[in-house]
Amino acid sequence: MCEAFGYDNIIVSSGVDILQFMDDMHYPFRANVLFKEWLPLDQRAGAYLRIPSSGRPELLLDCTEDIWHTPPQQLPDGWDSPFEISEFTSTVALIEQLKTAMRPVYLGPDNPLELPATSCNPERLCQSIAFQRRFKTDYEHACIGRANALAAAAHLVARDTFLARGSELDIKLAYLGACGQAEVDMPYSIIAGLNEHAAVLHHYRLDTSPPDEHRSFLLDAGVSVFGYASDITRSWAFEQNSEYAELVARMDAKQLELCAAVRPGISGIDLHLSSHQKIAEVLVEFGLVNCSAEACVESDLTSYFYPHGIGHGLGVNVHELGGRLANAEGEEIPPPQQYPALRNTCPWEAGSVNTVEPGLYFIPSLLEKLRAAPQSADVVWPKVDSLQPYGGVRIEDNMLLTKDGEAINLTRQAFAAM
Repeated sequence: MCEAFGYDNIIVSSGVDILQFMDDMHYPFRANVLFKEWLPLDQRAGAYLRIPSSGRPELLLDCTEDIWHTPPQQLPDGWDSPFEISEFTSTVALIEQLKTAMRPVYLGPDNPLELPATSCNPERLCQSIAFQRRFKTDYEHACIGRANALAAAAHLVARDTFLARGSELDIKLAYLGACGQAEVDMPYSIIAGLNEHAAVLHHYRLDTSPPDEHRSFLLDAGVSVFGYASDITRSWAFEQNSEYAELVARMDAKQLELCAAVRPGISGIDLHLSSHQKIAEVLVEFGLVNCSAEACVESDLTSYFYPHGIGHGLGVNVHELGGRLANAEGEEIPPPQQYPALRNTCPWEAGSVNTVEPGLYFIPSLLEKLRAAPQSADVVWPKVDSLQPYGGVRIEDNMLLTKDGEAINLTRQAFAAM
């Protein structure tokens, strides 16, 4: 890649600790994803990787004396052999070690070498990397698979805490304890919504007390393994003979139908369109609308109940970049005008890992808009009103297309092994 873009060295920073405004405390550190792809040092600030056009990569680590904090994260056993490892104790020393790099390009949030803007995070290079990152190695597949196994076990513990009438915070703490990771180690903040909160797509402000009545629960939570994420969502009903429980079961079946459609070459756009057809079928089956499924999709009625995309790429980023890139040159496949926020528009290809996550929600603000829209006449409002207290349903699995083109549901595989 160095030769292709005219560089002799690529320097990748893990990132630096950032102080909170008018405070002496740092924000939680998140390593640069381009650094994490090379090394499992997702919690180590002040690390730099120099990748030369020939020879071994060099890893430079900040080893400034610090009596206040836990010693910095270390490489796991066996990870040091591919790298020349050196240490520095000041920015001046770092610059001295790196300034001999000829024709460098810099990838990261800081710029200690004070390189010109054209040599920092150049768009064409970043697009090429984003495109190539869509195709995972066997090692990356193994990390995401392990992350699914840990998360699946924790999801079941969270479910049991819900059924024991725990609060949203109780459920979150049970999940963290079950997977053995601190919240700062999570690939993303845990989404845990009881009852109406299941309709909040990113519900992070969790209640510390349980509600008077437990009706429904949605948990969107993953685990990080060597910097690689799992991203799993499950919905549960408290009363197993309720209509909401039937809705969860039906959504689970529709989600599996979408997973079964995954194959090399299937368009991300086509899979998304198919997911709207599936949601429309559920709306009809449960008497939430009085028109056909085809009419629901044609009038875009489904978008009021299903406002997000079918999924996204998964790796060191929870939402991997590159889902719209047609090639390494940066050409994009635009999303349909009807679904402008769709993340994945390109065909699924061997080696990729993506989520499949249809949802059906009763979001107050969207329902209010729907009441004033022409499609309102097709909605059976008493039925919608009866299910609104349950919030909604989302089922999310992580799908791997192997190098041989086989579709493997890493999430169902993990739950089946419990």
